Amino acid sequence: MYRIAVCDDEIDCAKGIAKILESQFIKKSFDAEITVITDRQDIIYKAIEQNEIDILILDIIFKNNGKNGVDFANDLRKINKDFYLVFLSAHFRYMPLSFESKTFDFLIKPVNRNLIDHFVDRLIDEFSIKNSKFLHLNKSLVVKINSIVYIEKIKSKSYIYTLSGTYSSTITLDALLDELPNNFIKCHRSYIINKEFISTIDHKNNLIIFENGLKCPINSHFRLEE
Repeated sequence: MYRIAVCDDEIDCAKGIAKILESQFIKKSFDAEITVITDRQDIIYKAIEQNEIDILILDIIFKNNGKNGVDFANDLRKINKDFYLVFLSAHFRYMPLSFESKTFDFLIKPVNRNLIDHFVDRLIDEFSIKNSKFLHLNKSLVVKINSIVYIEKIKSKSYIYTLSGTYSSTITLDALLDELPNNFIKCHRSYIINKEFISTIDHKNNLIIFENGLKCPINSHFRLEE
């Protein structure tokens, strides 16, 4: 289930958008829920920091309560690059600036049911099973596939190391590998790696060193195929 937050400096506006979204999720059978409705940026910051939000719908103009939405979004991107960002504004002039923050969509106020209908269709298309960008670890936890650096098996659990945190699952390595694209390969009986993040292969010490500094062991016979 995808977790969605709505943050607007007018709380009634946030509640109204959330209500329309929830009705569209039910109508279109989209597996998502509104987990945060707020006018406070500090609540959003904490939730993003703790990886509790998959999609953030954020107002741009905060008149008396925090930074403008674009500056706030840039702060959020420094602590978590994985969430989907959607801006709200009554002013088209902010649109070019907003897309500097890795923005998925820009919703023009006043938000109506027709606009939300098209927006939810975009989400469904983005997160469709056929083109899934997320790995489901259990009923309530998903991680973005392109953020996974490597996966390690320890006893009966698999530990998924991502750019923003570490998660655990009881799903086996082989079952996880079946759900991942071809850039994920087994380099050891207890490890799956994402080739996209490899920086160096140290054959002397049988280690892979990733771009973010993480390391994992490899089988002594492992060779990376081009």
